[in-house]
Amino acid sequence: MEFTLFVRYKTAWMFLALPLFFSFMALQLPNDEVIAGFGMGEMAMLSSLGSISLILGMGHASNVFTARRESLALKRFRVSGVSQPVIFGGVIGVVAVFSLVIALIIGGFIAAMPDGTLPRDPLMLLVAILLGSVAFSLMGLLVTPLARNAESAQLAVMVPMMILVFAGGGIIPLEALPESARQLFSLIPSVPPGELVQAAYTGYDVFGGTAGAEPKGYWGLWAAALPSVGIMLAWIAVLALAVRRFFRWDPRQP
Repeated sequence: MEFTLFVRYKTAWMFLALPLFFSFMALQLPNDEVIAGFGMGEMAMLSSLGSISLILGMGHASNVFTARRESLALKRFRVSGVSQPVIFGGVIGVVAVFSLVIALIIGGFIAAMPDGTLPRDPLMLLVAILLGSVAFSLMGLLVTPLARNAESAQLAVMVPMMILVFAGGGIIPLEALPESARQLFSLIPSVPPGELVQAAYTGYDVFGGTAGAEPKGYWGLWAAALPSVGIMLAWIAVLALAVRRFFRWDPRQP
């Protein structure tokens, strides 16, 4: 059902197109080599893969749950005994599936480039997208109490979404920032998924930045990735508690 509803939403198709647009914009950056075989533009495009679930999660979840709340659909779900994990999990699952589809499309484009490559660690790429799908869908749910209807939800989500997209390194490379600012930005939830994708494709430990990044083996790369995975899990825990506390099930009063 969630899959069918997603396909029918016109705004969902817009959210699907945005990651493709940002990936194209990333390629317009100077492509000076920053690590072996990868230029700045390519690294920015890889980072933008981590923003796919950001755009879909925040955009779609905020829109669909606001619409369902105002149409009393959420109230009917609760009265009929549908659990919260099932209600939320259906939408999060759709976000994860379509994020993977877009990642495959962009990944196919990367592989088709003259010096194209496949990810060195596909599992890390999958983990990055799944963690992002959960975190950003929960973030989208937190926007719904601020919106009176689906249209206002689309507007309300745009500002935080764009801030996170630009701060994630897919449009403005984080290497352009001072080191202290880069370390601070690494705590923002849009940064770890992008770094995980970059590491998954390159096989390099890019979690401290590309300057001086070294190639790692399978276990060494996962060890380097643990702090980023931990940051995302911490965000998911905090966001889940916030959703439990602030999410509105009843329509807003006029």
